[in-house]
Amino acid sequence: MLELHQFRHSPYCLKVRMALAAKKLEYRTVEITPAIGQIDIFQKTGQKKLPVLFDNETIIHDSSLIIRHLEKIETEPKLIPEGLKEGSQVQIIENWADTTLAKSIKIVFLEEIAKNPTLISSLFANEISDSMQKLLVNIPTKIAGQISGLINHKEKESLKLNLEYLSNLIDQENFLIGEKLSIADISVASHLSLLKFPNSSGEDLKGKGCSLYINDPSLQNLFKWRDLLEDQLVTTNHH
Repeated sequence: MLELHQFRHSPYCLKVRMALAAKKLEYRTVEITPAIGQIDIFQKTGQKKLPVLFDNETIIHDSSLIIRHLEKIETEPKLIPEGLKEGSQVQIIENWADTTLAKSIKIVFLEEIAKNPTLISSLFANEISDSMQKLLVNIPTKIAGQISGLINHKEKESLKLNLEYLSNLIDQENFLIGEKLSIADISVASHLSLLKFPNSSGEDLKGKGCSLYINDPSLQNLFKWRDLLEDQLVTTNHH
């Protein structure tokens, strides 16, 4: 059986879980606590970053490479269209979501944590001790100013504009490219999780996120689309 080593709330790990669900592949998860548990995964694979997929003797890391592997072992449904045009469009969006979009959202999320450190304890609710959670919650608020300097006002405006474009697109179509679910949809949807946590995040986190975005009227279509997409991919193939 496939074995996914992950941190549950990582967008890249969510991306792989959604792809596994779309293909109805059975798998089990091994939860890795960031920093602490990554030492063990590094000793096993030489790789610190998550997710890591074990397929018998084959070890694949990087969400994009994992999904290419899944495309080989289970060809239906195809998440990367065979046609040159659609296939290229899908992979361009995947790459943009995994880099540009992910970077902007991550920094906005770090700003939110600096303002609302209780989010940290929710993220690690089942992974670390109560004493460690209390330590994390008491992170000095002075880091807020340091983090806010990582993304300037223009970049925030660009993020907001791109999210609105996506929301408008989804208002017209069910999928970002073509008429079927693709890796483009899965990649964008997974990275939205740090802006507003989906239902799969659990009771402590679902609906929470970046206050500047979660109640923005112009983005509600986008979050609704993400939630519907994820709900459709809720499966019994996870052990």
